[in-house]
Amino acid sequence: MHPEIQSQIDRAKELFGDLEKACKADLLAKNVSDKTRNLSQEVLLKIRHLLDQVTYKYFEKHYLSKLSAEDQKSAKVYFPMVMKKEDLKSVLGRAKMSDLETSHPDFYNFLNSVQPYNTNYAWLKQFVDLCAEKHIRLSPQVKNEAKRVTVSRGSGAVSWGPGVTFGRGVSVMGVPIDPSTQLPVPNNIVETKIETWVSFLYEGTSVNVLWLCKKAIEDGESIAKTIMGHVSAN
Repeated sequence: MHPEIQSQIDRAKELFGDLEKACKADLLAKNVSDKTRNLSQEVLLKIRHLLDQVTYKYFEKHYLSKLSAEDQKSAKVYFPMVMKKEDLKSVLGRAKMSDLETSHPDFYNFLNSVQPYNTNYAWLKQFVDLCAEKHIRLSPQVKNEAKRVTVSRGSGAVSWGPGVTFGRGVSVMGVPIDPSTQLPVPNNIVETKIETWVSFLYEGTSVNVLWLCKKAIEDGESIAKTIMGHVSAN
């Protein structure tokens, strides 16, 4: 891998490590900090720039010297991310690589295989939209997942958390457990805490922040390495 490209990947991974720490701190504080917002955007933009950079290196190797000075200046070279297959050629045309499918079919087929319209790369749809955001918006995901139940009578108490499952006919300190809810039937001696913050989502979406950033780094690194392989090829 080209040292400059590898350094971009390494930096994205460093930023992701910082993002994980920031999210953990924010979840404990139940607050979405500016640090978390900024880091989530930095990770995505770092991968966006990485993909553009390796695509330009391919263009530089296989096309630049063959173009007129005017075409060199007007070429808009970016890693293509299109929602419809028929749009791929038009994007390549703006990059002055309109003959890519016939002149370099292997590379064209690779680009075609890593587009948002393919199931394995559907995440690029959110990636494209979020990279265009001037300010990433995050929201906490509240999910009824971690439950803490306390049953008390007199001076005694019994409590349990996630992972405990009761069958029919079970009672705790004289209080029947409803198998359908896994909670004591309504009474005045049970305290139930069921709300907890488990992750951050991009606002207005069901996309988990850490999942998307990690996915972008992993797939982005793989894509970049493949493109650089084509750059090195004769």
